[in-house]
Amino acid sequence: MASLWMGDIDENMNEAFITQAFQAMGETVLSIKIIRNRFTGALSGYCFVEFPSQASASRCLTNVNGKLVPGANPPKRFKLKHALYTKPPDPSPQTRNPAAEYVQAFNYYTQQFQQMFTNWKYDQKNNSYIYQQYGYTENSWPAPEELEEEALEDPNPEVDIAEANRQFMEQSEELFDALTSCHWQPLDTVTSKIPSDV
Repeated sequence: MASLWMGDIDENMNEAFITQAFQAMGETVLSIKIIRNRFTGALSGYCFVEFPSQASASRCLTNVNGKLVPGANPPKRFKLKHALYTKPPDPSPQTRNPAAEYVQAFNYYTQQFQQMFTNWKYDQKNNSYIYQQYGYTENSWPAPEELEEEALEDPNPEVDIAEANRQFMEQSEELFDALTSCHWQPLDTVTSKIPSDV
């Protein structure tokens, strides 16, 4: 299929009118696509005419271009050009190959597994696998002994428990004293005199 661009379209020219004009000139048209402004709906002044074949579109361009449009009032001439936009050809139905799709999926997941598997390393001492942490390379991979030593190290070995407890108690007592001194003492009756700190 092939398309031609047709310009100089008026508001009174619709798809049926343009189809009849081409039929009066002896040309067979498959469809007409009048272009309008998508926001305002106003006519853009051109359309695309689709023909059954490239040969019929070329013949129409040669024989009809520049001739008077039958039934146009005021009289107009056909203004035709090769359309830069043409409808893409219908895709031929592709046959599926399930075996090829399976092989492609198998290769993809095998690649993903191999990339993930390289992050695991077998530890012969513990008879287990350990996962490579982010940022390690083969050269910087820590030995299991190093990991065990790091895990056993005390992060803050110089803590004096007695001193820490004494400081905590002092702070607690100061806080308790501050809280109790800021409360009013309960009154005996509603008519009792409010005590003053003076």
